[in-house]
Amino acid sequence: MFIRRFTISSLSAALLASGVSASALTATQKVEKEIIVQQADGTKVTELVSAAEVTPGQKIVYTVAYTNDSNEAATDIVLAMPVPSDVRFLEGTADRDGAIVRYSVDGGTTFVERDSLVLPAVGGGTRAASSDDITHIQWRIAGPVPVGAKDEILFKARLK
Repeated sequence: MFIRRFTISSLSAALLASGVSASALTATQKVEKEIIVQQADGTKVTELVSAAEVTPGQKIVYTVAYTNDSNEAATDIVLAMPVPSDVRFLEGTADRDGAIVRYSVDGGTTFVERDSLVLPAVGGGTRAASSDDITHIQWRIAGPVPVGAKDEILFKARLK
């Protein structure tokens, strides 16, 4: 069985812009995998556990939890996370109420809505980007995010 080892440092998140100073927000990141646990009564429950060891095909959850440590409400928060090249982004898992989610196929240089994500096609023109083409995901949270408020952004992927 092939197992890959992950560390939290394999994923970095960036606070790109904010209506308050960057030092006013704190963020922590974690990488977990989803497992199915069968309960004593026969029901199955999905749980998140450390992703220190992951086998191909397993579902991984990348999460950044953030807190507004400022003395005022935060507005116009922009957070982005890279999608590691050895995973396939799972469509729809980055969606979040209260945020505009945009995607990049060029290493995080530009971001657009998922439906507008295109790449040059062989032979000319363009083609729709696949989930394998996504390099970064960006969340724009208009706010206000109240003082002391905690929230998180996440996406899921499957190890190739």
